[in-house]
Amino acid sequence: MADAAATADRSTETKRRLRALVAFFRRHPWLRPLAVAGPPYAVLLLLFALPVLTMLVISFRLGNIDGPFTLDNYAEFLASETYRSVLWQTLLITVKTTAVVTVVGYALAYSIVRFSRRTTLLLLLVILPFWTSYIIRMYAWINILQNEGVLDSTLTLLNLVDEPVGLLYTQDAVLIGFVYLWLPLAVLPFYASLSNMDPDLIEAAKDLGAGPIKAFFTVTLPTTANGVVTGIILVFIPTFGSFITPRLLGGTDNIMIGMVIENQFKSAFNWPFGAAIGIVISAVVVALLIVGARSGGTMFARGDER
Repeated sequence: MADAAATADRSTETKRRLRALVAFFRRHPWLRPLAVAGPPYAVLLLLFALPVLTMLVISFRLGNIDGPFTLDNYAEFLASETYRSVLWQTLLITVKTTAVVTVVGYALAYSIVRFSRRTTLLLLLVILPFWTSYIIRMYAWINILQNEGVLDSTLTLLNLVDEPVGLLYTQDAVLIGFVYLWLPLAVLPFYASLSNMDPDLIEAAKDLGAGPIKAFFTVTLPTTANGVVTGIILVFIPTFGSFITPRLLGGTDNIMIGMVIENQFKSAFNWPFGAAIGIVISAVVVALLIVGARSGGTMFARGDER
């Protein structure tokens, strides 16, 4: 009886406090948005803004994280021909990866939405690789692409090549690895935007005399522009900063900027210089994404007007 009475008292007290809290927010309506948006913004500040700000401060140090403030780290990176070459190579690989993934991923998502009834099974197959460890998948590709590996054995068995191709430790191997990794990330937003599109719009375009290609570029692509931009962002950002895939599949001849940053933190122990490179790369990525999003939106708008 005593336990039941204590439980009832606690329940009554809890209800009283909840009513008091509701009454407080009714008297102060301006606090309602803060109560709803406050926690997410606090998490964003703690897990994103604060680490970036810390890295920015460290990037102005010399030698170690408690060294004197200086601009030498930025000057050294921007003035080095080697680092600029690595940055340019990273940008080329990233653009190639994003272009291939966008074309292949959009075609795959389009075929799932328009020509298949087993969408759930196909989407399951698309995300199935995520159930396996990233490293395990990369080592699987090493076995496939290495000299006299699975790919070479298959091509030789089919009499398509006379000698082993040996794609491992080439830029093509890095590109294959990136496309394999990020294709599911692009397919999902492409599929979401295509599945939400009204198919009657395409039929209306055809009724007005548009062929399949013109209907695609004037109706389908502009209507799914948000999904396309989202997919591009989801591929571009992780590719630009990646260091595991190029290290495992590209070897020492295909250096990307993420590998340089990793080396500064793990081998050279020059955290300020690594932080400075990270800040520069972050600024470049943000600038490219802004330019790409705006130019993409303009392109889609022009297509819609036509």
